[in-house]
Amino acid sequence: MPYVKKPEQPFAKMTRLLRGYGLTATEMSRLLGCSYPTGQKRLNQPESLTLAELDRISRAAHIPIEEIREAIQR
Repeated sequence: MPYVKKPEQPFAKMTRLLRGYGLTATEMSRLLGCSYPTGQKRLNQPESLTLAELDRISRAAHIPIEEIREAIQR
């Protein structure tokens, strides 16, 4: 039987981008000013992030906003 590649999950590229810049759940919760479980949830499900939170992450973690836009769009 041939190998069938699973389709990529939505926002998987965004999750890889955030983790690639070294963000952990602890760091995410510190940046957003929320509890650890909420930071972990936002890191695992970046579709729940608001525009203000994305801007805060971009500035604090030094992630170019263009990279964030590209990761969200695809």
